[in-house]
Parts: sequence; structure tokens; C-alpha cells
Amino acid sequence: MDLRMVKTRAQIKNAFLTLREKMMPEKIKVKDICDVAMINKTTFYNHYSDTFELSNEIDELAVEKVVSDFSERDKLLEDPKAFAIGLIRVLERDSAELRRIFRGKQDVLCVKLEEKLHSLCGKTETIDDDIRLAFFMGGSIRVVCDFIFSDIKCDKEQLTVAVTKMMEALASLKKNTAQSV
Repeated sequence: MDLRMVKTRAQIKNAFLTLREKMMPEKIKVKDICDVAMINKTTFYNHYSDTFELSNEIDELAVEKVVSDFSERDKLLEDPKAFAIGLIRVLERDSAELRRIFRGKQDVLCVKLEEKLHSLCGKTETIDDDIRLAFFMGGSIRVVCDFIFSDIKCDKEQLTVAVTKMMEALASLKKNTAQSV
């Protein structure tokens, strides 16, 4: 891709994100983006088929960045505390940008993040392990996102301890159930 195309795509994305600060993505029109980016519609359509493709690309890039910076992403079952610390670290560090991108659609961030992380974990041995992994991952992502994206001020250590205890309690429940059978 040549430099002009890269710059134009960046201009379009920045215009979209500027509009996102005031509007939900489904309310943003191509004309609005073009006005802010100071381009014509033909230029927009040379790069994107519609605003949904643009929005999805921005979402995907944001999730990719979180996942690539989340070095503890594969430690959920072996070391829940490391997983919680890493998740809190990357989401908190990028919270301003993630709020800008996912304002009003935090659920999309949680679902995309869970799908991406789950796909990186590989196949589990049993359906019970798969369910447990999905539950742990979905629950921890949701709790951390809820605290980081809300105006509630929470101590990172307290959040880490709470998420870790919950995962460890659920893991020990599985062990206890298996031993009693």
C-alpha cells in the first residue's frame, strides 16, 4: 500500500473515531466521515464498502493490539493471578483508546476479546474443560472490563485478588468434585 493510501485510511479512521466520541457507530454516515476527514465519498468508497466495515476493522485492530500485548494470555488455567494481572495491565493501559472505540458497545469488546483469547488457547481435553475455560475467560474479561470502563475507582490489587480468588475457587470445585466421584 502506498503512503497516500495509508495516510487516507488513517484520516478516515481518525474522522470516524472523532465522530464516535459523540455518536454510536450505527448513526455515523459516510457523509459525516467525509466531512470530518475532508475527503469525498468516492475516496471513502475506494477504501471501505461502508461504515460497518470501517468500524469492524477499527474494533479488530484494537482487540489485536490488546491480545498481542497480553503476554500472560495463555496462563488462565495454570496461573490465574498472572492472567488477571496481565489482563488488567493491558486493558487499563489502553483504556482511553478502548473507551473511545467501544463507547456504548463494551459488550463487543468483551466478546471479541474472549473469542480471540479462546482461539489462542487451543483445544481442551474434555467438554467440561472447554466449558470451564469459556466460563473463566468470559467472566474474568467481563469483570475486568466492567471495572476499568466504569467510573468506579477500584484498586488494581483488589481487583486482581478478587478475580484470582474466584478462578481458584472454581478450579478447586472441579478438583473436589472429581475426587468425590
